[in-house]
Amino acid sequence: MSPLTGGARAEVRTSPLHGRGLFAAQSLREGTEIGRYPLLILSHEDTERLKATRLYHYVFYVDEREDGAVRAAVAFGEISMCNHSRQPNAVFDVDGDAAEVILTAATDIAPGEEILIDYEDFADEAI
Repeated sequence: MSPLTGGARAEVRTSPLHGRGLFAAQSLREGTEIGRYPLLILSHEDTERLKATRLYHYVFYVDEREDGAVRAAVAFGEISMCNHSRQPNAVFDVDGDAAEVILTAATDIAPGEEILIDYEDFADEAI
């Protein structure tokens, strides 16, 4: 996790959408990097086993083989608390080579506003 996320730019709170969520602790301008979070990248086999668990709803896709097998990663830190929206105010970029996921404001985000991302392929599966 970058030093920028240690409560300075974002914080976890109770969400009106679902359980807990990530909220802006200060005003965030569009394009502001909210944080970088380390990833534990799983093998294709471990990803397949994880599909039957609740934890699978919290992983990020890293890549996909030609045969359709997906490799996922578990993100550590506050990004795991981001809730889904089809109109997100933040975007994420998975960097498999650096084993991290970068969260960036896609719009201006006001202090106290929930930071929402589009789960993409997981949108229909999200808890």
